[in-house]
Amino acid sequence: MKRHLDFYVEDDLFHASTVPPKSSRQYFPKLKDIRNHMYKAAVKLKFSKIDQENLEIQVDEWSKQRPNDNFFFRGYGKKVDDVAIATDIDKEEIKDVRLPTEGKLLFVHQNDDQKRLLNLYGNHICQLDATYKTTRYSIPLFFIVVKTNVDHQVVGSFAIQDETTAAIREAISVFKSWNPDWQPKSFMVDNCEEEINAIGHHFPDCKVLLCDMKTSITI
Repeated sequence: MKRHLDFYVEDDLFHASTVPPKSSRQYFPKLKDIRNHMYKAAVKLKFSKIDQENLEIQVDEWSKQRPNDNFFFRGYGKKVDDVAIATDIDKEEIKDVRLPTEGKLLFVHQNDDQKRLLNLYGNHICQLDATYKTTRYSIPLFFIVVKTNVDHQVVGSFAIQDETTAAIREAISVFKSWNPDWQPKSFMVDNCEEEINAIGHHFPDCKVLLCDMKTSITI
């Protein structure tokens, strides 16, 4: 942004006259000034000062613009009428269950192409990839990945408030409700007990592979 401002002052404002000195903050603002103006401009574009409310409004807009995509959003402290659907392993049927995570932040997304790839390749091996410190808030962000015939592709993503077994279970249950035929034979995860327990709950016959970046261990 600073480079563009410099070009604008030199090439447009003063292209036929003497350019003001670099010490003039009116024409050559400091980085802090630029950041402050950019922040104020971004705030004006928001629907609310609360980021959670902005996300809720944004999800509503995405749902209208992309009717074939799947979205699930529950803000912190809020409850939804349609509780996340999970699989009852004993009865092998889909039923509504209330998990202890109700009232905590949960965002799940899967577009139409991702759903198609999960149905094509997701019943062989899947990966659960967690990322950290990539957002403004310390919210765990997860990606479900499959190996296609050419590369690895993300086939779904979710963000949870706490990295607990119950929270990951609930997010996976949402994906299962969107993809009822999804039954992977193997699942690769980090050496994380919460991830292992969540996968084992939904896919008891699935082999869990632990990835340490160099080798993988089957449990």
